[in-house]
Amino acid sequence: MTMLRNSIPDCRLVALVIFCVLSALPQLSAQHPKQLMTEACENELRQREQNPLWASQVERSTAGHVYREEEIDTVDGPLDYLLSVDGHEPSPSERKQDDDRLRDLRENPKARLTLKKNRDAEERKVDDLLRVIPNVFLFEDQGKQGNLERLAFSPNPAYKPATYLETALHALSGVVLIDPMDKRLAQFSGTLTQQVNFAHGLLGHLNKGGMIEVNRVRLSPGLWETRLIRTDLDGRALFKSISKQLDETRSNFEPVPPDTNIPIAMERITRKSASFSQPTPGNIE
Repeated sequence: MTMLRNSIPDCRLVALVIFCVLSALPQLSAQHPKQLMTEACENELRQREQNPLWASQVERSTAGHVYREEEIDTVDGPLDYLLSVDGHEPSPSERKQDDDRLRDLRENPKARLTLKKNRDAEERKVDDLLRVIPNVFLFEDQGKQGNLERLAFSPNPAYKPATYLETALHALSGVVLIDPMDKRLAQFSGTLTQQVNFAHGLLGHLNKGGMIEVNRVRLSPGLWETRLIRTDLDGRALFKSISKQLDETRSNFEPVPPDTNIPIAMERITRKSASFSQPTPGNIE
C-alpha cells in the first residue's frame, strides 16, 4: 500500500493538470482559439481559488489489484480510508498498515504538514501550467459530438517547455469534449505522439503511445468533478523502468464543510465506517 500511495500522485498530476486546463473552455465561436484558451485558463484559476471540498468513494485499479477507499478532501490535503482490496475486506496486515498511517496523521503534526506541503506544491504546479497552457497546444474546432463540442489539440511546435512536466504535457495530442452550456470539460483523451526525453534522455524518458483519459461529471450548475482517470505511461527513470498505470473511478460525491481538516475528516470516517460494512477503526481514536 505504501508503494501504491507513493506512485499515484505522479500519475494523477498530469491528468489533474489536463483537467484544470480545459475545464472552463468558452463556447466555441469565431473567436481566436488561443484567446479562447487564455480566457479558459483565467476562468479556471479564479474557480480554483474557491477550492470546494468533497467526500467521495474511489475505486483504483493498479498493479493487478482493485482498491476501494473513502476519500475526503481537507484543508490539509486528501484523507483516504481503505474499504476493500479486490472486493474483500482488508487483511489484518492491510488494515493495520492503513490504521497506522491514519494514526500518524492524527498524532503527528509533521505528518499533517508534509501532507499539506505536498498538496500545495502540486496545486502550485497546476496553477503555473495554467498560465502557460494557451501557448503549449494548438486547438482545432471539430464541430459537435452529440450535444458536446469537440476540440482537437496537438503540440505547438513553436513552444519551448521550461519544465519536465511541461515537456510531458507538450507531447500530448488528442480530443476534448466540451459542455457548451456550462463551458466545462466533459471528456479528455490524449496520447503521447512521440517519446518524451528528460535532459536529452540522461534522466529518463516516457515512451511514445502512453495515454491519459479524464471524464467529468456535472454535480450542479457550473460545478463539475472528475469521475474517471485512466493513465497508461511507461518508460525509464535513470536506470530503472517506470510504469504508471492507473484506472480510477469516483462516485457518491458529497460536499464537506470548507473548514474540514484531518481530525474532522477522521471523525466523519469513524461515523460512516459502519455503513461501509467495515469494522469501526477504533484503534485510531
